[in-house]
Amino acid sequence: MNQTTYPSIKSYFDPDVSKREIDQAFSNGLSYAGHSLMVPEKYSYQVLPNFNDRFALFNQGDSYELISNVCLHRQAKLLEGQGRARSIVCKLHCWGYDNSGLLKGTPHFKEAVNGQLKKETLSSWNGLLFRGRTPQMDLAALGLTGYLDFTNYFYAGSETAEYQFNWKTFIEIYLENYHVYSMHPGLRQFVKPDDLEWSFGEDFSVQKVGLGEQLTKRTTDRYREFQDALLARYGQSLPRYGAIWCFLYPNIMIEWYPDIIVVSTIYPKGAGACVNHVEFYYPTALYQEIPDYFVLEKKAYMETALEDEDACLLLEKGRRALFLQGEEEHGPIEPFLEAGVAHFYNWLSDKKSNV
Repeated sequence: MNQTTYPSIKSYFDPDVSKREIDQAFSNGLSYAGHSLMVPEKYSYQVLPNFNDRFALFNQGDSYELISNVCLHRQAKLLEGQGRARSIVCKLHCWGYDNSGLLKGTPHFKEAVNGQLKKETLSSWNGLLFRGRTPQMDLAALGLTGYLDFTNYFYAGSETAEYQFNWKTFIEIYLENYHVYSMHPGLRQFVKPDDLEWSFGEDFSVQKVGLGEQLTKRTTDRYREFQDALLARYGQSLPRYGAIWCFLYPNIMIEWYPDIIVVSTIYPKGAGACVNHVEFYYPTALYQEIPDYFVLEKKAYMETALEDEDACLLLEKGRRALFLQGEEEHGPIEPFLEAGVAHFYNWLSDKKSNV
C-alpha cells in the first residue's frame, strides 16, 4: 500500500488553510448539479439548494441547463421550489424572461433593455448532470450497471442537514467501515461490514457491502421494521448486497440500497461547518404498490445518518483539542476497512501538489 499523506490538523480549523484546500479540491474535482429526474418534462425546473438557490435546473427538451435564479434588474430571487414554466417573471417588478433566460419584457422602461440570465449547458452521465466533465467510471466493469440504473425511477425529494464540523470529516466516516461495528447497532446487522469489496479509480472509490445473514435477529426498532418489510418483499431471494457506496471526488456520494438510490453532496461552509444535500430516488411502480416499504427504509437510513453525525463530532472534538495546542497527530489507517480514507487523502494531497 502506498504511503498515505494526511491532511494537516490545521486544515480542519484554520480558515485560510481550509479555503486553499477547498478551492484546490473543488476546482479539480467533479461538479454535480442535479439529476434529470428532478425535471422530468420539457420546461420543468428545480431550484437547486446545493447552489444556495443561485441557479435553477431546467429541462429544455434536448438539453439540461443551469439558469440564473437572480433577476438582472434589482437582483431579486426569481423562482421557488420546482414546477413547469415556459417563461420566468420576476415578482418584484415583473421583468420577464423566456425559458432560456432571454430577457423579453421590462415594464415601464421606455427604451428597450437587452439581457440574458447567466446559463450553462450541463453534461449528462447516467442521468446525473454535471458542470464540465463527467465521471470516468465504467459501470459495467465495476459491476454496477444493474444497481445504479435510474430507469423507471422518480425523484422522491430531498433532505438537507447542516453539520458543525469540517467537510473532510464527513467524507472520512463515509469512506470507512471500521466504525460500523461500534457506532451503528442497526446498520452493523443489516450489512456485513467485513464482507466488503473495494474498487478504486483516479477520482472515485466504490464499497460494496454484503447483506447481513441474520436479519431476523434483534436490532434497533427502525431497522427491525425495515428488515421485516425487506424479508416480506424478497422472501428467500434476498439481494447480494445490503449497500453500495460510491464516492466521486471531491464531494459526491451515490448510494444503492435495496430498491432505492440516494445521491448526496457535501459542501463546505468554511473550515468548521458543512451542508449535506440528500436526494432520494425510488422505482415508480414499486413505490405505488408498497409505499410504506420506502418510508421504513428512509427511517432506517436517517437513523444511520444521525449516528454518523455523532461519529464525526467525536473526530472534530479530538482534532480541535490538538489544533488548540498546535499539535499534529495521525494514527494508522486499517488497510482494508479504511482503505477509502487513504485513497481520498492521497487524492487530496495530489490535487494540492498540482496547483
